[in-house]
Amino acid sequence: MSSLLNKLSSSLSNTESEAISKTNNLEKIESYNGESSDSDIQLNTNGAPVEKENPLGNNIEYISLAYLIINGVIGTGIFATPSSILKSIGSVGASYVLWVVGFIIASFKLLVYSEYSTYFKNRSGGDVTYLEQAYPNPPFLVPTTYAAVSVILSFLNSSAVAFGQYILTAADVEVTTWKSRGLAAGVLAFVCIIAALSTKWSIRISDFLGHVKIITLLFIGITGLVVLGGHTSIEDPKANFRNSWEGTTTEPNNIANAIIKVSFSYGGAFYAFATVSELPEHKRFKGYTRVVPAAFFFIFVTYILNVTAYFAGAGSIKEIKSSGSLIASTFFTNVFKTKAATKALNVLVAIAAFSHLIVAVVAHSRALRECGRQGVLPFRDFWVSTKPFGTPIGPIFVIFIVNLVVMIAPPAGDAYNFIVDVGAYSGYIFDFQLAVGLLLLRRQRKKAGLGYQGFRVPLPVLVLQILFQLFVLIMPLVPPKNKNGSLKGSDVSFFYATYCLVVYGLLAACFAYYVVWQFILPKIGGYEHRVETFQLENGELGNRVVSVKVEDLEEWDRTHVAGNKLSTLEPAGTKVEVKDLDEDVIAVDHPINVKY
Repeated sequence: MSSLLNKLSSSLSNTESEAISKTNNLEKIESYNGESSDSDIQLNTNGAPVEKENPLGNNIEYISLAYLIINGVIGTGIFATPSSILKSIGSVGASYVLWVVGFIIASFKLLVYSEYSTYFKNRSGGDVTYLEQAYPNPPFLVPTTYAAVSVILSFLNSSAVAFGQYILTAADVEVTTWKSRGLAAGVLAFVCIIAALSTKWSIRISDFLGHVKIITLLFIGITGLVVLGGHTSIEDPKANFRNSWEGTTTEPNNIANAIIKVSFSYGGAFYAFATVSELPEHKRFKGYTRVVPAAFFFIFVTYILNVTAYFAGAGSIKEIKSSGSLIASTFFTNVFKTKAATKALNVLVAIAAFSHLIVAVVAHSRALRECGRQGVLPFRDFWVSTKPFGTPIGPIFVIFIVNLVVMIAPPAGDAYNFIVDVGAYSGYIFDFQLAVGLLLLRRQRKKAGLGYQGFRVPLPVLVLQILFQLFVLIMPLVPPKNKNGSLKGSDVSFFYATYCLVVYGLLAACFAYYVVWQFILPKIGGYEHRVETFQLENGELGNRVVSVKVEDLEEWDRTHVAGNKLSTLEPAGTKVEVKDLDEDVIAVDHPINVKY
């Protein structure tokens, strides 16, 4: 094999081609000028291949990247959750602690993402890409599980439903379940159509609405400072800040619920990291290690200002706790005492939900496309193709269908809250795997003789992130201390941990399917799985998992590299005849991801 690689290297041009070297069983691509392309190295060679020329285009710049974070994190959470967080934790002082600690923990997660992005600068998809590379063994287990869970739990409709509710409220129309769901279905369809037609315009709309969202948050924050200064009709704006620790709860389940709500309000960093390869290559390192953290810190500042404004002007502690998701509206009503002001805020909150939905659809479609590129989902072209508009239409269609069903099928109340809880809890499990996976990836890179890519999360930060994720996973399982002794959940009328058990059951089902698919059926059929790379006519690259008879394995392994036969490999830029592949597969100029 080494002589074959040497022969291949000698045939490549010094100026235009790449040489392939093998170091500690790692396929490493280096240019002849000696500059290492470590960001193209994938230790898990069963992973989806690197697309050096991104078929999705490069439609993101620094400002768009910042707004992917801002619009991804700031949905309706900051306008709705401060009341329920205060109700769960009991006091203003403890509430502030949670908002600060929540930011710190969310920042740790952001740093984990940032380090991953430096290793895989040419891969989008976020979690799916990073988990694929961090857990190469057992082969296909993590991709199979994540792909199944991602397709089943692609829930984004909370923003769509919130949009419908706030628009109806602003229009003085009675808010009913089906009216809000009807508007939600319409806005979901509209966003999916825009995302399918043009990534550029989706991003432009996101950027514009991001400006509106920032202005809204700053306006609320500054208004809160004016209230505290005694320049409004609020009689005693500092009343809620006296005895600020009074009422703090020590009940574990309440604390866990409050932490989860804060985490929800800071969630959404994934959306920016799902589009890494769509930022121009020379901007990726700075973008994801500087621009993204700066935007996230700005979000923290606006959150503290907004929470302070609510505590100052939304009424007494009791009134704030009872205001529910309408705390922002209550604040506007108390301060401005006009119906027009409250209507204006409702429209602005609806815009915030709409902008969040845009980036959510864009980001999740990239994640689902990466699941398809790994080769573990059926109908590979449906997931991988970017025809005809340079967008992942297949994944966007799946997002629309899944969210439409989840939006319309379950009745309002318990069933809907249960489904949302299932999606959130599964996300926490993958967050835990990401944090642990970074330690595993570092170990793999060290064994392969590779270092860091200019950014590294401090080990204590990584350990704290792992411990926090364990806490978030364990605390919802702690029985609540209801006065009547029941084990009902806080937002459902049945067993409090049902959603946790459903998630673990879903993961167990995925594992069972994996065992049957990867071990039992091949044993019965006398074959083993192998991976080969295909290329569609728009340049899209992906993997397919093929079944090779045991008696043919030696010949297959000898003759296949990156989905092409070794005998067909030529210098980059040379048209290659590819045989024994599907009709829609075209020539590959040079191997991008070498597999043995």
